[in-house]
Amino acid sequence: MSMTIVKGIYRGTIIELLEPVEAQNGVEVEVIFRESGEKEPSYIIAKTQELERMDKGIRLGGGPYYQSRDELHER
Repeated sequence: MSMTIVKGIYRGTIIELLEPVEAQNGVEVEVIFRESGEKEPSYIIAKTQELERMDKGIRLGGGPYYQSRDELHER
């Protein structure tokens, strides 16, 4: 018995598949609902990496030729 795993979105009483599947009408399927707090490992990894990038920051240039806020207000 072969099995195909496909993700979908639940809307009321209908599950909309996110990719096409070759299957006959009337074939039996099994649906598993994740708990609302449960996330996929790839999501957790991506979120962690992005938070680390945000903490580190991105160097956008600039240099000593920019005046500080205090120097600008002394004018």
